[in-house]
Amino acid sequence: RRSLEERITKLSALEPLLQGGDPNAGHQLFLGKLACATCHRVGKTGGIVGPDLTKVGAIRSGRDLIESLVLPSATIAQEYDTYNVTLADGEILTGIRVRQSDDAFVLRDSSGAETRLQPSQIQRTDRLQISVMPEGLVSSLDQQEIRDLLAYLQSLK
Repeated sequence: RRSLEERITKLSALEPLLQGGDPNAGHQLFLGKLACATCHRVGKTGGIVGPDLTKVGAIRSGRDLIESLVLPSATIAQEYDTYNVTLADGEILTGIRVRQSDDAFVLRDSSGAETRLQPSQIQRTDRLQISVMPEGLVSSLDQQEIRDLLAYLQSLK
């Protein structure tokens, strides 16, 4: 319960940053310092490890955007659940399940590389409660940079 209260306080403290940012400066942070485009696509640019953010400003509230940045594991986008796959030889792979059929389980790791596994190779699969997106990405930003990043994300419609 205390953890929930701390999270709510942390998110509420950032709400004022939803106003007054520069979307262009936020775009530069997205592409450069934070390297968000490594995993997230906007339009035709970016990675495919995380959700497509092309229209995130139209479908997510400002509060949701703050939560996604500060606490990425609080709400994981549908189809982006993280899995640990233990192979028959004991090796453990972690990533997003891209596809699963009777003859294969396809896992995409944080670099975007996909591994196709046959059922006979898999000893166990465990769905994790954490996002591939690491926590603390915005901790290296000052308040104006967070404001700018939020302005950019809100502008994506």
